[in-house]
Amino acid sequence: MQSSYPEAPVESKWRILALLFTARCVMGMQFESVGALGPLLRAEGLDYARLGILVGAYLAPSVLVALPGGIVVQRLGERTTLLLCAALMSAGAVVDLSSDWNARLLARVIAGTGGVVFTIAGTKMIADMFVGRQFGLAMAALAGSWPCGIALALIALPPIADKFGLIGASVAMMILTLMALILLFALPKQARPAAPLSAAFPSAAVTGAVAIAGFVGGTANATFANAFAFGPLLLTERGYTAEIAASHVSVALWVTIAAIPVGGALAIRRGPGIWIAAASLLLAAVGMAAIPVSDHDVLIFAGLGLVAGLSGATFASLPSWALPVQARAVGMGIFFSAFYGSMLALPPIAGVFAHRAGSAGIAFDVAAVALFLAMPLLGGFAALVSAPPSAPAVEEGAT
Repeated sequence: MQSSYPEAPVESKWRILALLFTARCVMGMQFESVGALGPLLRAEGLDYARLGILVGAYLAPSVLVALPGGIVVQRLGERTTLLLCAALMSAGAVVDLSSDWNARLLARVIAGTGGVVFTIAGTKMIADMFVGRQFGLAMAALAGSWPCGIALALIALPPIADKFGLIGASVAMMILTLMALILLFALPKQARPAAPLSAAFPSAAVTGAVAIAGFVGGTANATFANAFAFGPLLLTERGYTAEIAASHVSVALWVTIAAIPVGGALAIRRGPGIWIAAASLLLAAVGMAAIPVSDHDVLIFAGLGLVAGLSGATFASLPSWALPVQARAVGMGIFFSAFYGSMLALPPIAGVFAHRAGSAGIAFDVAAVALFLAMPLLGGFAALVSAPPSAPAVEEGAT
């Protein structure tokens, strides 16, 4: 399947990216709403384990819907898929207006289903539109939309909830998701993809490489998400107010966003990118292990944000380094099946450990262990993509 946007004007491409950035920023806010409002949810009687379940529930459908989502993108095109996904995010926000536990859980699953497939379609669209240095910057922007949304949730939702209650924060999220849906109607229309589905599946070797890349990228993202979900809880245990705790954790997100352009410039080549990914896993593991035992939380969160900003585009680019153009839609589905599988597993595991320990600090130890385990997987990915048949399309435009 060839790119749907090969001849699109540069201005049009960046306008499309801006729309995707805005929608994924709202998605990041929706995902992080549980973490940002965690202390208030705890005051309503939710324990650490249930909070972990709510965090993970947003990505719970991912393993089941990611690969079918890639096939949907292949058959319907990105625009139609993105609109359907934004509608699901809005529907989840409406259901979340209820304070019932089962309704909250259902809301996270509905919205998360839309969010997972939205990410697949958006990533595939960016890979189609941009090459070379523009690809790195565009992928960095797309990757950065998620932490941007998380940061906004951490600083915006607690004050809203303090003034208007948890229902006020839910109404705010509903309005934002509806606005994102309306904005996406400005995406250009596409011709229906004509390539046969059989030609859209990658080879066995490429499938293995993409799946491993998904596990590695998912683990990296899950550990950062873990920090943002349990960070406010850890700091409130130390005596901070919910607002101050959230603002301290949000420092990591703002540093991430500031570092994104540099990270995009670093992500254009596979060889150096592997080393960037390896270094980020090691540094993040050390930072995660330090948070529960150090009083310099702002400094450590800032360091983690720098690591995330410099490596975010690299992790997002991993599948593009292995996938041929015609297999991008389905290949992205395979990548995100593994990616979200990793993200799905960590928060509930961390929540269970925190519940048993009676403290959110152990959640950071769980994240550090997961990052160390991801390092040999990254080595396996590097070995697979070094084979001549999997020469990446992105490098062809990077020279």
